[in-house]
Amino acid sequence: ASALNSAKLAEKTGLPSNRIVLSVKMSDVQDTIQVYRKLSAMCDYALHVGLTEAGMGDKGIVASTGALSVLLQEGIGDTIRGSITPEPGGSRAREVQICQLILQTMGLRQFKPSVSSCPGCGRTSSDYYQKLAAEVNGYIAKSMVEWRQKYPGIESLKIAVMGCIVNGPGESRHADIGISLPGKTEEPIAPVYIEGRQHKVLKGENIPRDFIKILENYVGEKFGASSKISQ
Repeated sequence: ASALNSAKLAEKTGLPSNRIVLSVKMSDVQDTIQVYRKLSAMCDYALHVGLTEAGMGDKGIVASTGALSVLLQEGIGDTIRGSITPEPGGSRAREVQICQLILQTMGLRQFKPSVSSCPGCGRTSSDYYQKLAAEVNGYIAKSMVEWRQKYPGIESLKIAVMGCIVNGPGESRHADIGISLPGKTEEPIAPVYIEGRQHKVLKGENIPRDFIKILENYVGEKFGASSKISQ
């Protein structure tokens, strides 16, 4: 009621309704969801949504994601904020990165290529898949400034780094480009898939380097001037 009364008063004094953004952020997830649902049903003003005072670290990230995801899925919210306590000496940019990840994982916005990677289980034979997933994510982070300028649409790229044959080939085929690393009892080879088809089989000690090279070539051919993948 306070937010709506303030908005009406602002309009009465001359501020156009399309210049007004309302925020009623709260620190409890369920309260935040309920109050924004009510406000959205009662007005057409733009809404700034977020969970205020969400906390630090994993708690803040999980709580913010829980509140924002429900509201965004229902079409509620025009701007968002992740009100997360930074680590000592930490950057406030982390809040922005988390909000970008929420929007991207929900399929609402794209900011950078997405990497699907398996969690590991009794079938994975080593931490090889973890290292390769970290290397691929690091390579993307390092390359994005240049990629955005050279490759329009690069944000839509989907990559899979999988650790065994159970989910590896399927996930890799559904990605634009993916690799299925060998798990326990598997032959020590790593098939690479491009746009649903097996492109190459990697083996030996240089699988991470070789996969990054294939990824580099794919990005250039897929999103570059030619936009044609050589088979």
